[in-house]
Order: sequence, then structure tokens, then C-alpha cells
Amino acid sequence: MTTITLRVRNAPGFRVNADRLLPTALAALPMDEIARLVLPASNESCAVGDIFDVTRIEGENDAALVIEGDAHWLDRLGAKMTQGCIDVHGSAGDYTGFQMAGGVLQIDGDAGHFTGCEMKGGRLTLGGNAGDFAAGALPGDMEGMTGGTLTVHGNAGARLGDRMRRGLVLIGGDAGECAASRLVAGTIGIAGNVGPNFGYGMRRGTVLLAQKPDRIPPTFTDGGRGFDVFWRLLTRSLAAELAPFSGFRADTLPRRYSGDLAVDGRGEVLIVGS
Repeated sequence: MTTITLRVRNAPGFRVNADRLLPTALAALPMDEIARLVLPASNESCAVGDIFDVTRIEGENDAALVIEGDAHWLDRLGAKMTQGCIDVHGSAGDYTGFQMAGGVLQIDGDAGHFTGCEMKGGRLTLGGNAGDFAAGALPGDMEGMTGGTLTVHGNAGARLGDRMRRGLVLIGGDAGECAASRLVAGTIGIAGNVGPNFGYGMRRGTVLLAQKPDRIPPTFTDGGRGFDVFWRLLTRSLAAELAPFSGFRADTLPRRYSGDLAVDGRGEVLIVGS
């Protein structure tokens, strides 16, 4: 594995577009070209070598990119990535993993708004918090996340999974208002508290809550049987994922609600907590 390490040396005073920092593309470049690579930044621009110290270790198999230091100003990291691995020892900016289709993106700290936005595949893991519209769609677009796995160990902001169509999202902490809004398909799990108006406009898909919410939306109806097989399969698929989802028992069915009936929705909310 060829590993490129970028260590933050001089944080810029503006936001930087990192969509050119893809592991496979960087591994094909010599060191001096990586340092000269220009990164757009609104009306500004900067070279990689202006803000990072660059090191390289040659190897075989998949390429890897390691970013050391806080980079909350670094937007679109891992955007449209199809292979390889990015490991961030710090935080990242907005649009992290935008339209990511493959590979692994791991961030020790937080990420900004639109994390995993329109994600198509791969695995994106945050050790900290995510901003608004995680796994959602860009304003005006019709599809949010359509594949892959997004795991957030901390909290997520508003509109989590807006217009999501496929994939798995797990939140270890709380989620803001309108979580799973306009959900079309896929599974969203929330271990902590969920904000108001969750499931707004939900058509299909599954919202899994580890704690009972303060209020069930009035457009969701209680009841539902015959999902025993689905529940066993779901708990099995979550066995290797983020706690507490990995500890759900297959022989203990959650309480089920269906909706959003305001849009003739056939989605489901499963509540494990009492």
C-alpha cells in the first residue's frame, strides 16, 4: 500500500476544496507534483505544499491518504471517491464523502454539513459529530444517499437522511429535527434522542430508535406484525456495527409504527427502548 501523509502545517484563513485529494490519484504522482497540486478555494487557491508537509511510504495494493491535524476548513474530502482509504486524525469540513462510491473514509473528529451527501457506496465513519443534512440530498436534488454505510459515533444535525433511497446510517448519539425526512428507502438507526418531526414525508424505509421519543408524529399509526424474519436479518447485519445496535436481540421484537400516512407512506419506525 502506498501511503501519502499530509500533516497540517499552515491552516489557511479560508475554506479549501479537497476533492482532488484522492488516494489513488495521489499515489500515481511523484512527491514534488503532489506538493504543487493546486486546491481551489472560492476566490483563492493554494498548493498542497503551502498548507501541508507531505511524506510518502511506498507499498502495494490499495492506496491510502492520511491527514494529520485539524482540518475543519477542508471541504469535499473524499468526494466521488471510488477506492482506497482516507484516514483523518482530526476534523474535516463540509461535504465530506460527497457522492462517495467506494473505499473507506475514517475521521477521528467531526465533519461539517452534508456529510455523506448523495453517498453511493463505501464506508464513511466519524468519531465525532456530523452537521445538518448528513446522508441527505443537495437542495433541489431528488435523491440523497443511495448506498454504502455511514456511521457517526457522536450526534447528527437536522434533516438526517433527507430523501435517502438506500444504504445504512447509524448515529451513536442524538439526531436533530426532521430526521429521515422524505425517506424513500434504506435504514437509519439513532441510539440517542431524536428531534421533533422525525419521519416527515417518509414513504418507505426503516427508522430504528434505541430510545423511546417524547412524541410520535400524529401521522404514524401503531401496530404491525409479521416482521419477525426481517428483524432477525436486521439484527444479524448490525451485529458488527456501532453499539448499542450490535446488541439488539433477535428474539425481542421492537414496537412498530407505520407512516407517514400524510403521503400514503409505507415506512416503519421501530422503537427498541421502552
